[in-house]
Amino acid sequence: MFKAKIEGTVLEVCEECLRYGEKIEEPKRITKIPKKKKLVSLPPVEEETVLVNNYGILIIQARKKRNLTREEFAKKINEKESVIRRVESEEMKPDDALTKKIEKFLEIKLRKPYEKKSIQKKQVKGELTLGDIVEIE
Repeated sequence: MFKAKIEGTVLEVCEECLRYGEKIEEPKRITKIPKKKKLVSLPPVEEETVLVNNYGILIIQARKKRNLTREEFAKKINEKESVIRRVESEEMKPDDALTKKIEKFLEIKLRKPYEKKSIQKKQVKGELTLGDIVEIE
């Protein structure tokens, strides 16, 4: 098979049909020299964290310590006052971005490392119930 330009169109044709057009020479292929592989450093693994208990109270106390109203505080960190109200009342858990903004501005810690607990196996006679599995803190 050959590439030929016949009436303005490039086609793959057999040797016999090549006479109807103009043969197009294919450029010689240049083999690429493989590039050296770069070592990619992985980003550091962030420790899993969870919000501390009573995070709303901590925010309120830190905000009041700076003599800021909820509205003033919201404006300073570029958030809606309603969002701050919901976070302070713990109706809403702040996402990571909002948590970082609040922590940085108020200079407090709202997150703590997540502690993985191992589950102890219990010997249960009879059927297993939800009470046998759930551990209340």
